[in-house]
Amino acid sequence: MRHPLTALASLVAVLAAGTATPQEAVKAAPSVMEVMTTMTVPASDAIFSAASEPPKEAAQWVALRASAKVLADSGRVLTTIARAEDDAEWIEMARALVTEAEATFTAIDQKDADALSKTGDDVFLTCKTCHDRFKTE
Repeated sequence: MRHPLTALASLVAVLAAGTATPQEAVKAAPSVMEVMTTMTVPASDAIFSAASEPPKEAAQWVALRASAKVLADSGRVLTTIARAEDDAEWIEMARALVTEAEATFTAIDQKDADALSKTGDDVFLTCKTCHDRFKTE
């Protein structure tokens, strides 16, 4: 190799071009409203609807399971947003959402309409409790 420094400089330039800067990699965390409108509300609506009128076909149960997963994930996201910082009560309620959403998994997996009705009620109560405490803030 005649010009090892040139080759090394070229390699460094190629590698550097392929890496993102920290500013590019970091995106702003979603707001509470964004989490609610894109995850929590649509997923909880699916649970509430199915609790009163259970799915009849296998594909509907699969879709409901996916909604329950999104609902649980939304609770996890709500523990990480700016609103959660230094607020133990907020984090506790977001974790309660995760717990209640995950409680629907068993009812859904067993296609148990009665258990789904009960767990749907529990999800509703968890949502209502949190909204009664925090919605006006």
